[in-house]
Amino acid sequence: MPINIPDWLMHFLQSTSVIVLESAPWIVLSLLVGGLVHEFLPDSRLRKLLNRPGPTAMGGAVLLGGLLPICSCGVIPLAVSLYRSGVRLGPVMAFTAATPIINPAAVILSFALLGPQITFAYIILGITLPVLMGYLTQRWGEPYDASNSGSDSADAECNTSADCCGEKLIAASNTMSRIKHGLAWGFFTLGPNIGFYLAIGIALAGLLNTFVPTDWMQTYLGNSSIVSLLVAALLGASIYVCAVAHIPLVAALLAAGAAPGAAIVFLVTGTATNLPELFTLYRTIGKRTVIIYTSVLILSSLLAGLLVNMWLMPGFEPDFDPLASLSLMDQSDNLWWTPSVIVKWGSSVVVFFLAGWGIIGYLKKLLIPRNINSDSSCCGGK
Repeated sequence: MPINIPDWLMHFLQSTSVIVLESAPWIVLSLLVGGLVHEFLPDSRLRKLLNRPGPTAMGGAVLLGGLLPICSCGVIPLAVSLYRSGVRLGPVMAFTAATPIINPAAVILSFALLGPQITFAYIILGITLPVLMGYLTQRWGEPYDASNSGSDSADAECNTSADCCGEKLIAASNTMSRIKHGLAWGFFTLGPNIGFYLAIGIALAGLLNTFVPTDWMQTYLGNSSIVSLLVAALLGASIYVCAVAHIPLVAALLAAGAAPGAAIVFLVTGTATNLPELFTLYRTIGKRTVIIYTSVLILSSLLAGLLVNMWLMPGFEPDFDPLASLSLMDQSDNLWWTPSVIVKWGSSVVVFFLAGWGIIGYLKKLLIPRNINSDSSCCGGK
C-alpha cells in the first residue's frame, strides 16, 4: 500500500534538500579553510592587521571578504574560526557581512543582469555597510567568551599560555603536520559545534519556503512603497539565497516591474543574512551581536532602498543588453566555483554527519549537568 505524503511535507523536504545541496559544498570548503585559519592565523601578520585599531582593520576585513567568492552559509565557519583565533569581533563581523555581498562573481553577474546603476549602488552599500557593522558590533557586541570556543582543552590552554604554544609549534614543526592539525580542528571540533545550529537554521528556512506563498514577491515588490521595501528586507533576511544565484531572481523581479529600491534591499539582505547563518551566529558568537548585525543590515538596506527609489533612480527602466551580458556572465562563471552533483551530494553527507554529531554533543550537554546535580544531592543526602 503506497504511503501518502502530505503536500506540505513533500514541499518542505524538497526545499530543505535544495538548500542543503546548494550550501553544503561551501560549508565544507569553509570548514577546510577555517581549520587552516585557526592553525596558521595566530602567528601571522594578517591577525595583527585585523586587530589594529581604527579603519585599517575594518578595511582589511572588507577587502579580505570581497576577495573570497563564498556565500553566506559558507562564510560562517570562516567567521567563527577567525573569532576563535583571537581576531576582534568588529573585523570578524565586517568580514562576515562583506564576503557574500561584494564577492567578485556576484558583482560581475550584477553588471550583466542588473545594469551599472543598480550594481554601483550595490557595491557602495556593500562596502560601507560592513564597515559600519564592524564598528557597531565592536562597540556593543558581546566580549569574547573563551569558554564557548568549542576547542579542545589543549587549544584552550594554548590560547593563554605562550609555553604551550611553543611546545605545540615544536611538536608540529613541519607544515604538513600543522595542516593536518588545522583540518582536524576544522572538521572534528568546529564542524560539530556549528553543524547542529546550521541544521536547525536550514530546517527553519525550509519551513519558511514551504509556507510563504510563491507569489508574495511579485505582489509586494512591484511598487516603490515602504511596504515593498520592508517585505523585501524580511524575505531576504529569512530565506536562503546563494550569493550568485539570487541575482537572476532579482533580474526577473525587475523585468516584472519591481522597484529598483526593492532590488537593492533584497540584494543585500538576501546575500548577507539567512536563518541558518543568523541562528548559528546567535549560538556561537552571541545574541547582542546577531541583533546588531540583523538590525544594521535591514535598516541600512531600507534607507538605501528609499534613496534609490525617491532620488537616485526615479522612473527606473531595466536595460538588458544580451550580447554584453553573455560576455560578463562567462567571466562570472570563471570566478565562481560550480560544484558537481557528486560534490554536492558528498558534501551533504558530510554536513549531515556533522549535524548528527552536533546533536549528540548537545544532548550530552543537557544530560551531564542533571547527572552531576543528582549525584551531588545524593551525596549530600548520605
